[in-house]
Amino acid sequence: MPAWGGMPLRGLKGKIAAVTGAGSGIGQAVAKRLAEEGCKVAILEWKEAAAADTLKQIRDKGGEAITAVADVGKEAEVKAAFDKVVAHYGRLDILVSNAGVFSAERDGKVDTLPKAVWDEMMSSNLTGMFLACKHGIAAIKATAGKGAVVLTGSPTGILGVTPASTGYSSSKGGVHALARVMAVDYAGEGIRVNVVIPGFTLSPLVRELVADPKVYEWNVKNIPMRRGAEPDEIAGAAAFLASDDASYMTGSFITVDGGLTAV
Repeated sequence: MPAWGGMPLRGLKGKIAAVTGAGSGIGQAVAKRLAEEGCKVAILEWKEAAAADTLKQIRDKGGEAITAVADVGKEAEVKAAFDKVVAHYGRLDILVSNAGVFSAERDGKVDTLPKAVWDEMMSSNLTGMFLACKHGIAAIKATAGKGAVVLTGSPTGILGVTPASTGYSSSKGGVHALARVMAVDYAGEGIRVNVVIPGFTLSPLVRELVADPKVYEWNVKNIPMRRGAEPDEIAGAAAFLASDDASYMTGSFITVDGGLTAV
């Protein structure tokens, strides 16, 4: 059931929403939450099995969804995915551009970071956001005419809270700048663009990495709430930004980080 006092968010029921990186973690939680709110959801994901898993979870709860397999760093695949969404549903109202990669093991300080790692981070996290927004916004303009775009940012794009994450932090800083200029560019056309900034979130992969209680404690020691977020907690903020309850918000950033960036 929808949260927010048990009442559904306004303006989501019947809308068509595309979510990139919806095969697991935050993206999957967002896709499921939008389906619970009454959206018809397009699951954009580069791993076919992961997309199928999200699809099954949504349909098992009575929701409506389709999958479109695409690597967000490859424009032809992204365009084809949005073409499929429009061909199936007839329009697009909402884009949640979430897909991205993070690797604490391969990322690093600027003087030792391999360019190949930098290129991978930029391709997925920044170019992928650009391509999803390029073709997603074009689809919204050509069909629904107006709508909402939500990007997944990061505290690392604002503050140096994750040392030795040069590629990831730089890519997310670029995402924040991309969101601001898009918000201004499309405000007059009825397309809102906002950013949800998740803190340390317990996606399935992260849960594996912090399975040792000592590792978990080290990761949350600087978070005032002393815990990681559940993906559903991030999904609620993303769904709010996509809804009519956020109708006067564009170019805004909602931080969902347990107080990390308040310190």
